Amino acid sequence: MKRMTYTTKFMSAFAIVTLLALLTACRDEADDVIQPGVLTADKSLTEQFDAIWHGINQNYVFWEADPTDWDAVYSQYRPRFVELDKQEAVPTADLQKLYEEICGSFIDHHMLVQLRNVKAGPEETEQLFYVQPGAMEVKKREDYQEYIPREGFQVYRDKLKKEGRITHDREFVDNNLNPDLDHMFTYVIDNDILYLRFSNFSIIAQLGNHNKSGEEVAQAAAAVYREYANQLLFNPNIKGVIIDVRSNGGGYLLDMFTVLGPLLKEDIHVFDTRTKMGVGRLDYGEWVPFRAQVITQRKLGELLEMEEPLPETDCIGDRQVVVLTDSWSVSMSEMTAEPVKKLPYATVIGTRTFGGHGPLTSETHFSFSGQFGDPDCASVSYYVYTSTSMSRTSEGEILEGKGITPDITVPLDVEQFTGQHIDNQLEYAIDFLHGKK
Repeated sequence: MKRMTYTTKFMSAFAIVTLLALLTACRDEADDVIQPGVLTADKSLTEQFDAIWHGINQNYVFWEADPTDWDAVYSQYRPRFVELDKQEAVPTADLQKLYEEICGSFIDHHMLVQLRNVKAGPEETEQLFYVQPGAMEVKKREDYQEYIPREGFQVYRDKLKKEGRITHDREFVDNNLNPDLDHMFTYVIDNDILYLRFSNFSIIAQLGNHNKSGEEVAQAAAAVYREYANQLLFNPNIKGVIIDVRSNGGGYLLDMFTVLGPLLKEDIHVFDTRTKMGVGRLDYGEWVPFRAQVITQRKLGELLEMEEPLPETDCIGDRQVVVLTDSWSVSMSEMTAEPVKKLPYATVIGTRTFGGHGPLTSETHFSFSGQFGDPDCASVSYYVYTSTSMSRTSEGEILEGKGITPDITVPLDVEQFTGQHIDNQLEYAIDFLHGKK
C-alpha cells in the first residue's frame, strides 16, 4: 500500500482541527456586527482609543477570568485622550506609558497591543510602539529568569562534547531573520540520556516541507529530528529523555505528534478550549476537549518514512522523561509541560512558565474573538494580537497569566551559566535521571 507523504498526513490532521474549530463557532457577518480593524482610527487619539476599546471589548476571550474592569477603563481614560487631542503633538513615550496602564493588567499572555502615534510631532523618528502585558507581568516575578539565547545552549553543549559526554549529536541552526525554527539540537548524554532542544514548535512544519525542492532548511531540521527519533526507537541504552523547552516561544499545535505523542503510553486529555459565539463579553460556546494521541514506534516510523519494520509498541517504553521549563516557555511549551506533570514516569524541572495558554489562529472570521487590526499599523493605526480561544486544564483550572509550576523548581544559576558555561538546570535533570537527586 502506498504511504501517505508527510504533507498529506499532516494536512489531514490539520483539517480535523480546523473542522472542530468551525463546528465550535461560526461568525455572523450581519451588517450590525462591528468588525474590529475596519475603522482606520487615524484622525485622533480618541478615535484610536475607541476603536481599540471596542475591539477588545468584543474580541477578548478571557472576560470570564480576567479581573480588569474594562468599563472603568473607558470612563477613566477616554477623557484623557480627549485632552491629549487638544495638543499639537503628543510624545510617543507618553502614549506607550498610558497604554501600559490601560492594558497592563490583562491576563492574556499572548497579547500584544501595537499602535502608531497619530499625533506624533515632526521630531519623532519612531512612531510605533507596543505593549505586552505578559512580559510586563513575568518580569515582576521573584522567580523571573532571563531569556536564554541560542548561543547559551551551544556553549554548554560544546563543553559537554569536550568532556566526552556527548555522542550522536546533530545540530540545526537557521540564521535567517525571524525564522520559524531558530535552532534544534539533539544528542545522547553519558550514553544513556537522550536530549532534544528546539526554539519553537515548528518541527512538524519542517517535516512537512523536507522533501520539497529547494527546502534545504527544512531538510536540515528534519535530519536533526530523525536522529532524535532513531535514538528513541533503536538505542536500547537510553534510560531517560530530556525535552528542553526553556526559552521556547511555542508554535504549531500539531507538534503534539512530534514532541508529546512519542512520550506517551496512552492517550491523554491535555486541555479543553472554548471560544466566543457572539459580541457579548460572556457569549461563549461549549468547552471542547483536546486529547493527545500515543505515537507508537510504528506510527513514528511511518511518519519519518522509515523502511525498517516496527512493532506496534510504545516509543518511550520504560524510560523516564524530564521536561525543562523557564519563564520564557510559552504556549505549546506549556501545553506540553502541563500534561507531562500527570505522567507517573515524567517530571517537569526548572522555573514557572510564561502563562500564555490560549490557542490562536490567523483565521479571524470563525469566531468573535482573536486578533484584529493591521500588524504593520499602516492600513489602520493599531493592531491587537490576542488569543482566539481560552483553555483550561483537564481538571478545569485556567492557568492563563499564571503559568505552569514545575514539579521541581531549579532556578538557573546565571553566574555559572555565563561565567563557567555550566547549565545547572540541565545538570540537575541529568543527575535526576541518573538517580542522584
